[in-house]
Amino acid sequence: MAIAPPERLEVVGAIEPAPRVIHSEPHPWPRRLAFMAIAAVAATIGLLWLSPGFPEGLVVGIEDWFAGVESWIIDNQATHWLFVYVLNPIETAITSTVQLVQDALDRMTWLGFLAASCAIAGMVAGWRMALLAAAGVATFGVLGVWEESLETLSLVLVAVAISLIIGVPLGIWAGRKPRVERGLRAFLDAMQTIPAYSYLLPAVLFFGIGEPPALIATVIFALPPAVRLTAMGIRNVPPVSIEVADAYGSTSRQTLSKVQIPLAKPSMMLGVNQTIMMALGVVVIAAVVGAPGLGRQVLDGLKQLDVGEALNGGIAIVMMAIVLDRVSTTWSQRGHAGDDGVEIGGRRISRRTMWVGTATSIVAAILVGREVLRQQEWPPEWTTSVAAPANAIVEWSRDNLTGLADVLSTFLLRFMLDPLEALLIGVPWYMVAGAAAAVAWRVSGVRLAIASFACVFGIGVLGTWDLSMETLTQVVVAVAISVAIAIPIGVLASRSDGLERAIRPVLDAMQTMPAFVYLVPVLLIFAPGRVPAVIAAVIYALPVGIRLTSHGIRGVPKETVEAARAYGSTPRQLLRKVQLPLARPAILLGVNQTIMMVLSVVIIAGLIGGGGLGFDILVSLSKRNIGRGLAGGLSILLLAVVLDRITQAMGTTKRREEG
Repeated sequence: MAIAPPERLEVVGAIEPAPRVIHSEPHPWPRRLAFMAIAAVAATIGLLWLSPGFPEGLVVGIEDWFAGVESWIIDNQATHWLFVYVLNPIETAITSTVQLVQDALDRMTWLGFLAASCAIAGMVAGWRMALLAAAGVATFGVLGVWEESLETLSLVLVAVAISLIIGVPLGIWAGRKPRVERGLRAFLDAMQTIPAYSYLLPAVLFFGIGEPPALIATVIFALPPAVRLTAMGIRNVPPVSIEVADAYGSTSRQTLSKVQIPLAKPSMMLGVNQTIMMALGVVVIAAVVGAPGLGRQVLDGLKQLDVGEALNGGIAIVMMAIVLDRVSTTWSQRGHAGDDGVEIGGRRISRRTMWVGTATSIVAAILVGREVLRQQEWPPEWTTSVAAPANAIVEWSRDNLTGLADVLSTFLLRFMLDPLEALLIGVPWYMVAGAAAAVAWRVSGVRLAIASFACVFGIGVLGTWDLSMETLTQVVVAVAISVAIAIPIGVLASRSDGLERAIRPVLDAMQTMPAFVYLVPVLLIFAPGRVPAVIAAVIYALPVGIRLTSHGIRGVPKETVEAARAYGSTPRQLLRKVQLPLARPAILLGVNQTIMMVLSVVIIAGLIGGGGLGFDILVSLSKRNIGRGLAGGLSILLLAVVLDRITQAMGTTKRREEG
């Protein structure tokens, strides 16, 4: 019997494999053309048959309602239980606490406060930070703003303490309970997205003017970093550490105090650092509602067009911010050294002994200042001012740069601001809302598209459509200029360590200088209006764009860069094909932060005739038209939410490669 060769064998009942079907991606251009056709039809209908702007019939007048609320508050402020037992005691407690802290700092005398700042910074952050703290405190006196600096510092200390007392427990709770974190997320997003300027309006409505509304607005704005970073630190504690604690029989409270909080300390201290910086920024803005301190001096210089006076306060604010930032950051990075102490002159001194010595030296300095020198404030003969040279520089700039300023103003107005504003105001509202929804749908999906459309529609409902479009115009132009400058500088800084070291102190000063300070010199060089508002916004927003671009490119894996070079990529190809695509999330985060910072400056630029929502809110504050001001504040919120969410989605969503 013959046997078939192996290659001829067949298996009975075998099923032949189905042929592999390869599904090719549909070509994107038909969909793009359809989308463009729909947009063209919608634009044609809107331009030919619908009136521009937002229909008056859809506007909901909330001014009358808020006017009624304000009248009710005025009538019941001394009798209603809400004020008698809740709000008035809070107002009294805030005023008393801030005044108590300020009195304590005053009674320490300038020598005692200088010694205390230097000694405490040295104990928690090292001798270099002690020298920095001494230099920063001495700057307050040398510039002649000692009393104003203590007023600002008192308000910051109380605001930070309240923010941490509320924020740290909330952060721990959110870190241990994901459901709580999800519930708090929307509130924290809203608190961080709304420009700080808008918090002042409801605070003034319930607490009048002065320190209470300033403190309330500061706490609201500074609270989210404390909650978020504390929760992040608790969540990031390794599960193995918690399991080991459970295995040894630790209770939930013991696990929290002995394991989670110590391991989460770096993140929590970063939250403290961010809370301090955000509180300092809002305290300055709060000068608009009568808060004392350095912010008032800057605001007075702005009103009087006195660059020197404003710059004195601005430099003091920068030094305060740098000292608080560097000391708190270094403290968080040092960690616990136990009680080993330090070795001085061959002898080891315990930390307890050092703290006792520090306290003794502070008390001795206070006694010398009170009983020997008998001088509470900084000696007047040791003061100077930058007013004269600053004003001289501004005068020279105004005399010699007028032609350049006129050319730049004409270009910005004729080719950027006026055409874009005319476009946004001259088209029907649904086209602007539809454009925002289309971009949101493209980068994220349907949910963000619906939310963006609703937010833009809400701006019209509040009756602030034209003002909001004017503000949006300034934001778009300022962001475009900022990004066009920041990304090339960030790319150069990422490729040169020397350049990055050179520009770092400049960026630090630009980022810590209050936005108020930038308004004065640009106002003297440029005529009042939208142009100085845009220029000040660009200057204020540049550092974050430069930093994040450089950080993103430097964060590209070295192996990837080396592989591209091994394949013969030129520096330009390496940047365009490898580094920029991989650094895209960081760069878009920089764009997002640039937008938010530009929005904050454009709002306060109403002080120099910038127009838009900022000027409307300023007028509302001065005339106590709280309803109109709150409508403007809500419009800022809606505008900020749309811009923030869309740019965040651009940085986090992975877009498909098409075409």
